[in-house]
Amino acid sequence: MLLNKKISDIFENETYHQLATSTKEGKPNICNIGGKYIREDGKIVIVDNFMKKTIKNIQENPEIAILIRKEKESYQIKGTASYFTEGEEYEEAFKWMKLKGDKYPAKGAIIVTVHSVYNSMTGENAGEQIQ
Repeated sequence: MLLNKKISDIFENETYHQLATSTKEGKPNICNIGGKYIREDGKIVIVDNFMKKTIKNIQENPEIAILIRKEKESYQIKGTASYFTEGEEYEEAFKWMKLKGDKYPAKGAIIVTVHSVYNSMTGENAGEQIQ
């Protein structure tokens, strides 16, 4: 799924977003993500620099949610994640992250296939699927 322009602009231009995962038993985890971009095919790439629980959770339960926001505007992106530490998916993310600086280890790449987007703002449209 390709994200609409408003959603992709917020995703690309705001520095940090939150990635929610859970164990196979449903125990939740949330972390900040900053090394991220959207590929031309619409998949989201998140570079793993310092993640531990998040990666373990994705390997056990690939269903994820990402909360993005700009000021009072916010959206929830839901999708399925895969984790790579080698191959083309990883190499692309590694090279992109290294352009940002050598201080980032770029241990792996999380590739998210987006399934849906929801309104996360208050008001009568709260929780509605918009994509």
